Amino acid sequence: MLDSWTFERRSHSYRVARLALLIGKEMGLSQRDLFVLGVGSLLHDIGKMRVPREILVKPGKLSEDEWSLMRQHPRLGSEILERFPSLQFASPMVVQHQERWNGSGYPQGLKGKDILLEARIFAVADSFDAMTNQRSYNVVKSAKDACLELSHQAGVLYDPVVIRHFQKLGDPVDFESRLRWRDETLLHEIFPVGGFLELFTNEEED
Repeated sequence: MLDSWTFERRSHSYRVARLALLIGKEMGLSQRDLFVLGVGSLLHDIGKMRVPREILVKPGKLSEDEWSLMRQHPRLGSEILERFPSLQFASPMVVQHQERWNGSGYPQGLKGKDILLEARIFAVADSFDAMTNQRSYNVVKSAKDACLELSHQAGVLYDPVVIRHFQKLGDPVDFESRLRWRDETLLHEIFPVGGFLELFTNEEED
């Protein structure tokens, strides 16, 4: 449904989920945290289904009123997930996925480590994908240029620790092809049985 509503196809969410998981694994996240990261990345834009389509596909800059509506999509996405008990665990990451390290993000203007680690990882993965793939409003950068831009924004828009681990992935020529594997394999990658069991086991213990 989201694919048919926005200008982006599901491949965007798939690529971002894969890159976020690569960073998360490099950072040594637990199976449970990787599970939350993968699912949250896949569903991050679900709130856009409640944003008027003419705003989502507008080729030029948004007006102040249009931008105000667009900025609501993280909160709207979180509200959608809260309606499904089996997906509520991803709601906090979805509502924070547009927050930025220096507090300039939205919807809450969270800053630094007040932002969930999963959302901080997602921000780097999403920005890389946005810069390296065509959208209605951007000029595509090369993977190397995108990495350079991300490094320049470490400690400003992005968690410097996350950027450091992102850089450890190496030459984007090598890892970028891994982001474009067949879409049908992604669900098996982000829904490992171990991560699923650990998520709900930990919830019961809490």
